[in-house]
Amino acid sequence: MISRAMFYLNQNKPTIYEAASACATQCAQHGIEPVFFESDRAVVLQHMPEWAQYAAFMKEPDAAHIDVLIVFGGDGTVLSAIDQYVCEGIPIWGINLGRLGFLLETQTQELPGAFDMLVAGQYQIERRMVLRVQGICNGREIEAYATNEVSISRGLSQRMIALDAFVGDTLVDHYIADGVVVASPTGSTAYSLSAGGPIVSPDVCCFVLNPICPHSLQSRPIVLSGRERVALRLNMKEMREGIQLSVDGQAICEMQNQEQIWVSRSPQDALLIRFPKERNFFSLLKDKLSQWSL
Repeated sequence: MISRAMFYLNQNKPTIYEAASACATQCAQHGIEPVFFESDRAVVLQHMPEWAQYAAFMKEPDAAHIDVLIVFGGDGTVLSAIDQYVCEGIPIWGINLGRLGFLLETQTQELPGAFDMLVAGQYQIERRMVLRVQGICNGREIEAYATNEVSISRGLSQRMIALDAFVGDTLVDHYIADGVVVASPTGSTAYSLSAGGPIVSPDVCCFVLNPICPHSLQSRPIVLSGRERVALRLNMKEMREGIQLSVDGQAICEMQNQEQIWVSRSPQDALLIRFPKERNFFSLLKDKLSQWSL
């Protein structure tokens, strides 16, 4: 039973407060308590004063008190929410305020019908594999989660970088390239696709290990079992600044020579709420590819 829903707001979207107000109204009509982040209290008071006095505020979501995390924005907003809160195991429902998205489930005009299905239990939970990255970057230990990909790239430099990729203890390749991407099935339609990687159905448990503009024609994308642990070690003969470690397109830090990261499957999958509808991954993919071809 859904009794409390927490709102994750992308404040850069111009229609965000109109959509959040409409969603809060539906929550109230269906006996669901809307909850906002404490960090959003000021903007809720300013833009949604009718809800500020009734809604609850929490610093962070947790599965003991929140039944669903409603994310307002585009695919990037959903990625951010998953990367931050995947370990909480809270189902995520995406409300699309952007263009056609792979991860967003509902348009704002569909909210009344969607809430009816939500409270009636007429939905499914789709599990999406998430990557966990651990290691040393710029002299410090890091740990982060990625829904799409983890990448090491040359940054603003015009010169290629050199790094070694291992699966377990076995060297797969010594890459001379603009960088390397390790992508999840969800991320196979993002940066990895632009780098020439394959499209993978989201229910396949695997990694895509994909060099970015490699110097050697023998360095090709490789699909690996999701049970493996992939290691990437920077191995430069002449080190320079600006080599960037990024997670889902967000810069984490600059790497130093011989530093290494490990990418493995997160113990917790992303949980996405899906309602019965004709559109699925492959119809979305067709629409998306049609947009890109324009």
